[in-house]
Amino acid sequence: MTAPEKKLRGYDLRASLPTIARYSAIVVAGIVILIVAVAFFNGRRNNAFKIKGYLTELSTDVIAEINGYERLESDGTLAKYFVKADRARTFSDNHQEFENVYIKTFNDAGEPADQIVADQALYIPEDDRKFTAYLKGSVSIETRDHLKIRSDTITYSKKDEVAETEDPVEFERENIRGRSVGAHVDIANKKADLLKDVEIETFESKEKMLANIRYAKLNSTSASYDQASNLITLNGSFKSNIDSGERKTDISADRAVAMLAGNDEDSRQLKKIELFDNVRIVSKDGETPTNIDSGYAMYDKDADRFELKNGSHIVTAQDSRSTEIRSTEAVYERTGMRITLNGEAQVAQPNDYVKGNSMLVTLFPGNKVKTATVTGNTFLKQNSPERLTQVSADQLNITYSEPDTMHSADALGNARAELIPSVQNDYSKVTMTAPNAIKLSFKGLGLLDDMRTDGRTTIQLDVPDNASDAANKRVTADQVRTYFNDAGKDIRRTEAVGNAELFVQPKRPLPENYVTAINAPRFDCDFYPTGNNARVCVGGTKTKTVRTPTIAAADRPVQTMTADKLTANFDQTTKDIQQLDATGSSKYVEGSRNATASAFTFTQNDRTLRLRGGEPTMWDDRSRAKARQIDWNTATQIAELRGGVSTTFYSGSTMGGSPFSRSDKPVFVTSENAQFDKALETAVYLGNARGWQGDNYVRSDKLVVKQATGQLYAEGNVQSALYDAKMKRGDKESNVPVFAQSRTMNYDKNARTLIYNDNVDIRQGTDRITSGTATVYLSENNEMQKTIAERSVVITQPGRKAVGDWVQYTADDEVAILRGNPATVNDADNGGSQSSQITVYMRENRFVGEGRVRQNPNARVKSVYKVKPQ
Repeated sequence: MTAPEKKLRGYDLRASLPTIARYSAIVVAGIVILIVAVAFFNGRRNNAFKIKGYLTELSTDVIAEINGYERLESDGTLAKYFVKADRARTFSDNHQEFENVYIKTFNDAGEPADQIVADQALYIPEDDRKFTAYLKGSVSIETRDHLKIRSDTITYSKKDEVAETEDPVEFERENIRGRSVGAHVDIANKKADLLKDVEIETFESKEKMLANIRYAKLNSTSASYDQASNLITLNGSFKSNIDSGERKTDISADRAVAMLAGNDEDSRQLKKIELFDNVRIVSKDGETPTNIDSGYAMYDKDADRFELKNGSHIVTAQDSRSTEIRSTEAVYERTGMRITLNGEAQVAQPNDYVKGNSMLVTLFPGNKVKTATVTGNTFLKQNSPERLTQVSADQLNITYSEPDTMHSADALGNARAELIPSVQNDYSKVTMTAPNAIKLSFKGLGLLDDMRTDGRTTIQLDVPDNASDAANKRVTADQVRTYFNDAGKDIRRTEAVGNAELFVQPKRPLPENYVTAINAPRFDCDFYPTGNNARVCVGGTKTKTVRTPTIAAADRPVQTMTADKLTANFDQTTKDIQQLDATGSSKYVEGSRNATASAFTFTQNDRTLRLRGGEPTMWDDRSRAKARQIDWNTATQIAELRGGVSTTFYSGSTMGGSPFSRSDKPVFVTSENAQFDKALETAVYLGNARGWQGDNYVRSDKLVVKQATGQLYAEGNVQSALYDAKMKRGDKESNVPVFAQSRTMNYDKNARTLIYNDNVDIRQGTDRITSGTATVYLSENNEMQKTIAERSVVITQPGRKAVGDWVQYTADDEVAILRGNPATVNDADNGGSQSSQITVYMRENRFVGEGRVRQNPNARVKSVYKVKPQ
């Protein structure tokens, strides 16, 4: 027989002693019954055992009492349990009471399983070598899985392998310990239910637990522990304190599940906590708190990460400035200093706010936002005393140079940025859109440095409606870059590159207001010091400007300007165009009127176009004019031309008041200066004015063409050759040009007359008429029909002179009727005559006097005056 077998036989012998002693103890049965009753009475008063109803039926007959009791219960060679006590009482129904008891159970393989120690125990045997023990006083249970349970009272069932108590209980397993009021421990299934006022402590290692350096404390109303799945379920008013040394975390929720990991004794520790309903997490790095609220959370200890669901709200604070982070779901990687937000993601800081469908946020120490990548329906808002900056796009990439100080914001895809002034009267609202990207750079708290775009960009400048000519502006280009002043509050400069367009839209439709669209490959705009108001925009090269009246009318056609370079200057008050400066191949078109020059300036206040450089030229469907300088008032339609004026009327008929004979030939007019009035249809030429058509011309100091009334007026040193006169000598007939001089000349198309005044001198071949005034009547072909001259009339022919006060010359018969007081004719060869009227027959070289005459007594009086042929 082996030594273990001998030892087991010894245990069996000792275990049979109560049966042997039962018969010998009958004599003291009454005493035993009394002792048991007193003991149970005192036990109930001291809450020694939580005796269930059936325990009142236990026998009170003590049949044996043994000191130094030991017993091994076995099934054949397999041990079931071992009991050792300082004192044991055995009753007639085989239940026992132990003092200072030690119980050791064995598993089905006969291997040691659980150990139980208590000051007192009530042992109730059951079938199949099972039992129930009611334990009292410093009860300690250590399970086969190293779970240690301590309480004042515990009920242990060998059949179910369950230990339970309603009293305060302490437990410990590896790196975990705790306490509760009441517990139910299913040792076989490795589960424990903690009934009330649960407190659980976890430690990073056995050494730290011995040193009482706790990692986490978990509190709840009740809890359950599933050792197989390493889960602790905590129900009702869950609270936790986690201390990692560098950081302290306080957690609360309606309920929670703590997840443990590790199979080795020193590695069993808290790994995750799953939190449900009304989750509140307070994380502290030194004095800096981070508060987290959500409907659900999962804390991963190793990753130091919180997975938040059902509405997450994270609040960080630093230097009295808070940051609020919200979303439907979030992952907060605390050590990694990163937060991933999904669903209605929002981040609000003292000076800015950002939201989107999802967001990836990295953090500075202190948990202030360092970067944010936002996707889906994104929106950024930044506040400053002067303005509100708003940005939206498919995606936003935001960086901060330091907490609360934004460094850059890249808006990608369908990007839009707005600068909204706080004071509407001083600032223009700026709206920028781009299909690809808008990139904003900041230089300080709420201060912009520059904005860059990619893709077809539009910048809208909306101004207050505080003036009748207040105008909004819009710049469109493939790329736009905007720079801000040193203070970072106002736009300093904008560069628009690639198919750029500047559009100026007056806020009010008025007759004097025009919508202006300027197209150029590039615009460079400088701004006034404050107000985000453009001061000047330079477009080049090859620009086109179209100005459309806000109220259409026949006298307000569309204006078109083209030039290599165009500079638009804006009024600081109205924000409308104040002046347009065009340089290089400049051209202006307004209805049928056109103008070109090397450069021109258009000023809005007087609506005047000033053409300079090269050969300034203006023209319409009637004429063309050139000068060294041209000032064209587009409002009054009056043009001033200075220096070397040259005009071409495309035909005599388009000139309107043309006295020139050929209507299908161009008429040219030159002068030093000129003024054209389209409304009155007049042209005034000043300084050495000269108009001509072929051999016909008129010269004067001043020449006025009135197209509407068909008049031409010349003044000062007038010289003209405007018509021909028919002359017949013998059988030969010819047209002879007629030259005239006077101080003024007036041509009337309707009356078909030419009127010369003051110092009139008309030459027709060798014939000459001088007078104070002369009226020439013309045919439809601009041929002279007759001429009437008055005041100091003198007719001169070779060898002949006639003087009178009035003369009428008719071209058909070449007859001149001379009147005077008296009229006088002197012939070098044939003498002369005087009469109140003398008829001169030019073709026949004779004249006839009528009325009373005083003849030269030395000459012969003849009725026919024969003029010698020339």
